[in-house]
Amino acid sequence: MSQRFYDQFGNPQGLAGRLAGWLMALTNRDLNTWAVDQLAVRPGDHVLEIGFGPGLAVQALARRARHGMVEGIDISPLMVEQATRRNAAMVKAGRVRLQIGSVSTLPYADRSFERVLAVNNVQFWINLSDDLREVARVLRPGGTLAIVLQPRQAPSPADVLAVRDDLLVQLEAAGYRRVRSAVNPLSPMPAFVVLGERSSRLS
Repeated sequence: MSQRFYDQFGNPQGLAGRLAGWLMALTNRDLNTWAVDQLAVRPGDHVLEIGFGPGLAVQALARRARHGMVEGIDISPLMVEQATRRNAAMVKAGRVRLQIGSVSTLPYADRSFERVLAVNNVQFWINLSDDLREVARVLRPGGTLAIVLQPRQAPSPADVLAVRDDLLVQLEAAGYRRVRSAVNPLSPMPAFVVLGERSSRLS
C-alpha cells in the first residue's frame, strides 16, 4: 500500500477516500464489533466515537445505548456523509449525532460522556498527551476511554505489542486510572484495546 493511499485512512477525501471508506467498512466489521464489546456500553450511556469512519461502530454503539445517545466526530466530511447515510434512521430519531471535528478540540462540554471509543485512528492524533487530556475533559468521572488499534503495517506482532505498551504508559501519564489492555489475535496482525477511566482528580 502506498503512503499516499495509506494517508487516506487518516482523512479520506475524493475518490481515493471513498475507496478507503469502502475498505474500512469491508475489513473492519469484526474489529469494530470487538471494540464495542470492550467498552461495555450500558443502555443509558452518552457515548462518543472519535474518528468513526464509515460508521460501523456507531451502529453497534447505538444498539447498546438504546436509551442513551451516540455522538461522533471525524475530520473527514466524506466520512461524516457516509456514516450519516449508514445510520440515517438513528440520526433521524435523534439518537445519533455526527459532525466534523478533531480530537484536539472536541466540540462538547466538560463531563459529557460515560464512554469514549476510538478505533484505528490514534496513530493520526497530532499530540497524543494533549489529546488524551482533551478526551478526559469530556469524560465524566469514572467514565471509560477505549482506544482500539490494529497496526496492519507493523513488521511483527511484537511491534504491535510495543505500540500497545507505549499507549498504556501514555494513558497513565495523562492521569487515567485502572489502565488495562486486551489483545485480539486477528489477521494479518493482532489488534489490541487499551482502556482507562477518568479520575475525579483530573481538572
